[in-house]
Amino acid sequence: MMISKTTFVAIVSMLMKHIYDKKELLECSGDLPEECKECIMEETEFQQDLITMLTVVTFDHFGVIRDYLYERDENGEYFFGIPKGNKLEVYLLTSPEDLYEYLTEESEGFRLIAMKAHS
Repeated sequence: MMISKTTFVAIVSMLMKHIYDKKELLECSGDLPEECKECIMEETEFQQDLITMLTVVTFDHFGVIRDYLYERDENGEYFFGIPKGNKLEVYLLTSPEDLYEYLTEESEGFRLIAMKAHS
């Protein structure tokens, strides 16, 4: 992995808190028009850049980081499947540490391909 687990977890945790705060604001705001809700939940340029950076350095070609940040359930869990040939591999991520471990395992083959391409 091209980023340390400590740094990755810190960045993802910060993003999770920011997104949680936005969702909480929406819950407390009452009946807002849908376009106002979308505007509040819209990613800032800073958020977009952080997610893009994490996506690139972890070789996250399925966009799991963005999905984990925005699609976790009320328990903070994210459940998803990735097609692998004729099978579907199913994952449950419950923390930024789990996300890091998943990405470390998935990126191993892509890192080798990228290293060979630069040689």
